[in-house]
Amino acid sequence: MDQQQIYNLLQKYRDNTATEAEKQALIEWYREIAYQDSEFPGDEHAVGEGMLNRLMKEVKPKRKIISIKQWYAAASIIVILGSGILFILRLNHKPVKSLVAATKNDVTPGGEKAILTLANGSKISLTDARNGNIARQAGVQIAKATNGQLIYTINTSNASPVSGATGETGNTETLAYNTISTPIGGQYQVILPDGSKVWLNAMSSIKFPVSFSTLKERRIELSGEAYFEVEHDKEHPFKVITTKQEIEDLGTQFDVSAYADEAVTKTTLLGGSVKITAGNNTSLLKPGQQAKLINNITVAEVNTQAVIAWKNGYFMFDDERLEDVMRQVSRWYNIKVVYTDENLKNETFGALSTRFANISILLNMMEQTGNVHFKINGSIITVSGK
Repeated sequence: MDQQQIYNLLQKYRDNTATEAEKQALIEWYREIAYQDSEFPGDEHAVGEGMLNRLMKEVKPKRKIISIKQWYAAASIIVILGSGILFILRLNHKPVKSLVAATKNDVTPGGEKAILTLANGSKISLTDARNGNIARQAGVQIAKATNGQLIYTINTSNASPVSGATGETGNTETLAYNTISTPIGGQYQVILPDGSKVWLNAMSSIKFPVSFSTLKERRIELSGEAYFEVEHDKEHPFKVITTKQEIEDLGTQFDVSAYADEAVTKTTLLGGSVKITAGNNTSLLKPGQQAKLINNITVAEVNTQAVIAWKNGYFMFDDERLEDVMRQVSRWYNIKVVYTDENLKNETFGALSTRFANISILLNMMEQTGNVHFKINGSIITVSGK
């Protein structure tokens, strides 16, 4: 990329208008020029200033002038994403010290892991399955792509339903249902028969008809968390069903978090529109809004990038309680968290780190900027005060 292209990407990234491909291109550019750095500045101001200086040298816009504050914001983001582990903030803005050495008692991250359960009850480990066609049922071919995602493709010449659970087809035919579930430390992407895309977070599952061809509605049952990019079809509404609510797509990209061990069910809209129904309560979301359901539905503006950070390969915690942070971390690293003092659960953190580094990277940085100490003993993380 030339300098003008890089500058334009930085502008789009800062304005939150960059596509996923453009974000990745910017990250790769930064890695090429900066990832070889082995020593990092000692505090967040030095990090921002150092990256600002580098970007100013590397990128010299020809037509537009960008303010120092704008450069600083872009620099901070690229430092975090490019190296994955460099920058962490806390509300009191304590200085970030240099990283401590990784402990020998470390825990490796999760990865692309999932189990596919077919309509006949047979199970296929998508972690171990070879790329290519892995099953055929109800006129649908199921294939594993080279990038690890699962793709359902309808064979229109043979799309009749087979034995399974009863579907809303308008007649007496029955449908075959599949379930895809991720374990602790697993995530997976699926392309459904209608072309809609689903990203599953750790400890999550979706149940769906193998074919939507005879259905009035496209109903997906969700447990855990998933991000959806829906192929809109006004005549065949797309609905996500959890134990507490129903979400109807109105042309949408949205995230749903409905873990059994979380008190709050969260639905976050990134684009389009969704309608949420919980009992007698109904709410229509606009992009950038999140609906929280406990007893009633409440709606507020949120940082959507923090919500879907898991989908993009990193943790992003925005002034969150330590207990909530560690619950997310434990699902990915398959660890148990023990607190020596219950009050530590209420410590608040803001952090951004790659999901694909050992757990010591994240814990060391949180320890440097907070009032807690972490001890790793096998799969048990003990949290104590400093």
